[in-house]
Amino acid sequence: MKQRKWNPLLTLFSVIGGFVGFIVGEFILNRWEGSWHETVLMGVYFGQLALFVGLFCLVAEMISPQLNGKNWRLRYAGDGWKFLVPATLVMLFIAGALFQVLYGFQVLGTKKAPQNYVLVIDKSDSMSQNDPQKQSLQAAKSLIGRMDGKNSAAVFTFNEETQLIAPLTKLTGSGREELRGRLDKIGEPTGQTDIGRALTTVMDQLKKDGAADSSSSVILISDGYSDVNTTEVLSPFVKAGISVHTVGIDDSQVEGIQLLQRIAEQTSGSFHDVKSADRITDAFEQIYTAQQPWHLAGERLGAAASDGFHAFLRVAFILLIGTLIGLSLGIIFDNRHLALSFAIGGTLAGLLAGLVLETGMPGTNIPFFYRAVADIVLAFVLSLGALLIPVSTNDSHSGLRKNYQRARLEEGRYGRKDSAPVGKKFR
Repeated sequence: MKQRKWNPLLTLFSVIGGFVGFIVGEFILNRWEGSWHETVLMGVYFGQLALFVGLFCLVAEMISPQLNGKNWRLRYAGDGWKFLVPATLVMLFIAGALFQVLYGFQVLGTKKAPQNYVLVIDKSDSMSQNDPQKQSLQAAKSLIGRMDGKNSAAVFTFNEETQLIAPLTKLTGSGREELRGRLDKIGEPTGQTDIGRALTTVMDQLKKDGAADSSSSVILISDGYSDVNTTEVLSPFVKAGISVHTVGIDDSQVEGIQLLQRIAEQTSGSFHDVKSADRITDAFEQIYTAQQPWHLAGERLGAAASDGFHAFLRVAFILLIGTLIGLSLGIIFDNRHLALSFAIGGTLAGLLAGLVLETGMPGTNIPFFYRAVADIVLAFVLSLGALLIPVSTNDSHSGLRKNYQRARLEEGRYGRKDSAPVGKKFR
């Protein structure tokens, strides 16, 4: 006989657990994204999410044992604490890490993330009007602070001349702060714009540093226009496989915007028309993030945003994560019937959570919002597993089972005979 069961308190606590997992997950991403490998990052992210959902569900069922019955609380709830960490944190860490390996796999020939970033910042006279607060410099400082410690960065400024502010500097130890300190010493905007000379100087310096290859990437920001023989100037970048990403501030300067677009297109870079200086930081962040390895809980920017194959993979892997979290609840409760119901409910929950992430992430500036929705939706729908999928009450027992229970009762190991059938080890 099968029966639908629902514990309202467990649903409430599961949602709370999902929210706590989201908060802890955001702390993990903000603190260690870029320094931990994506495999470890996603293993920890989904492991801790499963841990908090499982913990709160276990507590709810101990307070109000609507799914397992009072007999479970008296005799077997202690086993739930033993199974909690292995069934949630450990199992989902392994699953999250494995799924991230498959999701982040790139076919041979795919360009790897650059290790060296060269920032080329316009300091011509017009920038005093289009960027009076020097937000381009603040954006550069923010990006340098955001970069992985394995990266190196260099900074140039240009008007009709090009000035090397800092050569390629490893962003470890004091290198990061030294580089940001040099940005604070850049003088006021003056002079005219010469983009062609700036790019030629950058390439000469990269050759001098032995970094004129695909391990380097250039980010150029300007609000002006200059005559540039793009074929001649960009040819070394194209041959070396160095992308030049461009950021335009003044969209009223049509020729300048078109030039920046051509530079980006011819070097396989990206163009960003920010229109106002207060959006420069976002543009720099997008350029950097789009070139980093993807992870299951993050954005895919640029051309990868519309990648149907990885969209399918993300939804499929989140679906499987939901299934495994549901299964983990069945292990915690030591009940194979609940394991089946929660696993099926978790599959539906994972599908919905995966769709939330995949449809909401592309082009958004608030990825944390969609992670919050996905985590809470997963926890909520998962908690309804025994309501959506009837649970076998196992009312009909074999003679062997009855004899086993009778023998146990006669030995005095049970305080009283319960009307609910019980067993030991994954009932």
